[in-house]
Amino acid sequence: IPQQKLIYLITKNKMQELAALLLCKLGGKDGSADDIKAVIEAAGGEANEEQIAALVGDLDGKDVNELLGAGMDKLKDVPMGGGGGGGGGGGGEVEEGRWK
Repeated sequence: IPQQKLIYLITKNKMQELAALLLCKLGGKDGSADDIKAVIEAAGGEANEEQIAALVGDLDGKDVNELLGAGMDKLKDVPMGGGGGGGGGGGGEVEEGRWK
């Protein structure tokens, strides 16, 4: 799947639907619309059935692990920042387990 398609899928669908799908897959479920809705509602969220249907439709016939693998392969070519930046400031002295 092209990188642009993967980015489109992520931005087109709310992150909660995608996260719920991935949780379903981790839990050994197939990630059906009902599974995704159940995960969202169990977490106290409000399921958007249109977005769930769009996500399931966009991923129909595709292997989520292959999609993630392809995305990770593309990320290895992305420059990830430059120099080391400054170190953190020194913390205060500790005396008998308390900060000064």
